[in-house]
Amino acid sequence: MNHAERYEHLVNKMAAIRCRGGDLDASYHAALFLMASHPALFEKMDRYLCPEGISFDKMMRKEEFDYDWMKITADAAYNLFSWNSKCAATPFEISRMPAPAIRALFTACFIANGDCMVSIRENDKGEKEFEIDDSAGKRREAFNLQMEQMMETPGMEPD
Repeated sequence: MNHAERYEHLVNKMAAIRCRGGDLDASYHAALFLMASHPALFEKMDRYLCPEGISFDKMMRKEEFDYDWMKITADAAYNLFSWNSKCAATPFEISRMPAPAIRALFTACFIANGDCMVSIRENDKGEKEFEIDDSAGKRREAFNLQMEQMMETPGMEPD
């Protein structure tokens, strides 16, 4: 299974067992995207999906991680999911992660913030791959730039 297939599996499983029904919010998508980024993390995550959500507390207590970067990834996924868990990773530690893990972490941050949406599509060879729509983030950037330009115009300062 590749990253996209693992992510699709986790999203579908979580949606199927979730007791509240409805679509998963950005926090779920960010955490599941991040935890699907590596087969070992995927296997751990698959065991801790439950009707109430994701049992990160239990996973972080019970599981051991093969590498420090895997623990950092799980810790970051927990934080993106719960918003208030402590994420112990420092920028220095994050900078020492393998490049694919850093890319997944940054993408998950954009997913959690609503700056991009992730969907799965099949390529020409029939393999599943990600389609990332970053139009919401681009609209937000354009709006912020427009606001900055307005604020720089004389007479447009806030009171």
